[in-house]
Amino acid sequence: MPSPPLNNMVLQGVDAVIHIAGPVYHPYTTSEEIYCAAVGGTQALLDALNHSTVKRFVMTTSIAAFFKPDLSNIMDETVYEQYVSACPVMDDIDPKAHTPSYTYVACKAISDKQIWKAAEKFFHIDFILPPTLYGWFPEHYPTPKHVPELNGNKFLDVAKAHVRALTAPVLPKGEKKRLIIALGTMTWVEAIEFLKSPEVVAKFKERGHNILARLPETSAVIPQSQYSLDTSLTEHVLDMRKADYISWQDTLLEVIPNLMDWEKAHSEALL
Repeated sequence: MPSPPLNNMVLQGVDAVIHIAGPVYHPYTTSEEIYCAAVGGTQALLDALNHSTVKRFVMTTSIAAFFKPDLSNIMDETVYEQYVSACPVMDDIDPKAHTPSYTYVACKAISDKQIWKAAEKFFHIDFILPPTLYGWFPEHYPTPKHVPELNGNKFLDVAKAHVRALTAPVLPKGEKKRLIIALGTMTWVEAIEFLKSPEVVAKFKERGHNILARLPETSAVIPQSQYSLDTSLTEHVLDMRKADYISWQDTLLEVIPNLMDWEKAHSEALL
């Protein structure tokens, strides 16, 4: 099931291209569909770029490209940076032989290799690598009716990175510009303590929600392993520093009340 080719003329006169998203998996998506959209779609875009006037290409992927598809190496590093040695080298997979979740992660590494191989020949490329993103849908945007489709992104920070990448300085020849977009880490204990604070509880009450009824005691939280993401190259190239990101506290205050509103409106989806 190959991805349909793009018209080679569609990118004539275009100076830059931003690839903003790839397919995500959920219970209704097959491995073949994910593979076709991610790998086949990437190749179709590269073929069109090869016959275009494009000089800069900004590609969205994720830190999943650092990991093996089964995530067995996810804690092998304490700090992941743009040249991480644990990044798997994958030529290809047979999607029919794997689950959608495995195929999704594998396609990150496969597409990564596709792009870098092509970039050696003809255009300047920036890779944007965010971790898991959170956020809610823009105002007036239709919200989905099924839980697996609630893949809302906190897109503002990542969007800022894309725009800045278009005019970012070129690195020395051969140096890959993999720009990790991440504010930092948050522990579940920190999140619970924040959500239990009186002023936050009051905000939820104004929306008609009892957040305290949904939170465990901090003593019940299982030990949390975590790794860090080195964003030093992003700071240097895009001038995006910690103070420029939307805080995790503000993100929780945006996302969770909206999710609780959504639960009330779509209770049948939770059955």
